[in-house]
Amino acid sequence: MPPDARFVAFCDGSALVNPGGPGGTGFVVVDRACHALRFGGTRWEVDGPYPITNNRMELRAALEALDGLPAAAGIEVVSDSRYVVDAMTKWIHGWRKKSWVTSSGSPVLNRDLIEALDARSRELGVQYRWVRGHDGHAVNEIVDQLAQGAARGSGQPERAAVVSALRSLGLLR
Repeated sequence: MPPDARFVAFCDGSALVNPGGPGGTGFVVVDRACHALRFGGTRWEVDGPYPITNNRMELRAALEALDGLPAAAGIEVVSDSRYVVDAMTKWIHGWRKKSWVTSSGSPVLNRDLIEALDARSRELGVQYRWVRGHDGHAVNEIVDQLAQGAARGSGQPERAAVVSALRSLGLLR
């Protein structure tokens, strides 16, 4: 984790039927300067004119995690989505140069969310890091439960479980 990042944000998305939904997002944000915590998730049954997909929920989870954070604060976003991490750190540069067309000549999917996330990332000074999903990473498991619970409209982890996961990684006292 970058030592200069004031915030660390974990995020995950889920679509119960891909495409089709419903979908859900999950995020946990820690302010390392004062050990403040914010977490939650959102259920998505409609996403404007776009079908609910896992990739859209992954992108939305990252956007929700960044909501309300102060400009230039320094943030590390941790995701188990190669799509999110690679889109924001690798592919976006070529997409911009090619007027938002992929190497196969088709329009970039989810351009609306990728551009919104890129704009917010630039404003905040975000660094992205991939973590393997479903591999015992305590906080990634929590955000997966948040996203799944939101998509299903069912229970989500309690604050105590979130705090315990963060403590296991040394992010909270």
